[in-house]
Amino acid sequence: MNTKMIVRKILQNGAYILLFLTCIVLACLDSNFLTMGNLINVALQSSIIGILALGMTFVICTGNIDISVGNGIGVCSAVGIALVMFYGCPWWLSMLAMIGVGCLLGVVNGVCVAYMKIPSMLVTLATQCIAAGLVLVISQGKSWLDLPRQFTAISKNKLLGIPWLLWIVLLLYAVCHFILSCTVYGRKVLAVGGNPDSAKASGIHTERVVAGAYILCGCVVGIAGILQTGRLGAFYASMGAGMEMNVIAATVIGGTCMTGGRSGYDCRHPCGSPPDGSDQQCVEPSGSRRQLAERRQRHHYPYCGYYRRGARPI
Repeated sequence: MNTKMIVRKILQNGAYILLFLTCIVLACLDSNFLTMGNLINVALQSSIIGILALGMTFVICTGNIDISVGNGIGVCSAVGIALVMFYGCPWWLSMLAMIGVGCLLGVVNGVCVAYMKIPSMLVTLATQCIAAGLVLVISQGKSWLDLPRQFTAISKNKLLGIPWLLWIVLLLYAVCHFILSCTVYGRKVLAVGGNPDSAKASGIHTERVVAGAYILCGCVVGIAGILQTGRLGAFYASMGAGMEMNVIAATVIGGTCMTGGRSGYDCRHPCGSPPDGSDQQCVEPSGSRRQLAERRQRHHYPYCGYYRRGARPI
């Protein structure tokens, strides 16, 4: 193996090397970093970003962008939890509604970008602002607690010592990896992102492929909204806001080319999101976390603006 091949291998597996170096640095800074409980905690923190990176991969591979995924989580969660809290809908119907709202958001983005030829940055920026406004209208700026146990069971229940949420994330990775690398649609996505004119000349309906990528991304946003709500056990009005930049960073670190046509379809996205989710371990040592928790417990900090089912607003 010559030097050029070694360098090529290092560049191709940069995400794995970055993850390995990050773990070494964090293990040196905090002796508790490599414990099983902390590793699961880091995985849970970065799981939502990793899920959103899956949907973002399909969009970026077509040569577009979607910056509405963060506030999309908020509006999906707001609709689903409002149906449970105020209208008494069953939990499974509210989850389906959350996925449906995400798909609707993807349809709007896809139609505007693919068929109306509006730049994806402008379209998704507009839907991001609309989603943020809808969250405030639906929730009136309040937070909701005491969610049905079916939501919180996603993060509390475990299988083989690992929360259900992480198993769901692994399943989603496997499904998206199969779609992108083993199906005709996945190859069309890469073809459209690589050269749209050549793809159209070869008979590919580029508009359908782009719109389908946005709809798939919206579906993933709805699923992420369910998992994020279950992980936190509550809803707050700013849920998901500002998350889109971390999602894009995780997607690119995972191997997706920003210009489209190439993806991290060899499942490197799990390496892209953990460094992004574990960076708090560097700037927030375990001692400071414990001290903050002790101060909160000692002073009993009140929570303002929260709603509990069957109770008056505080």
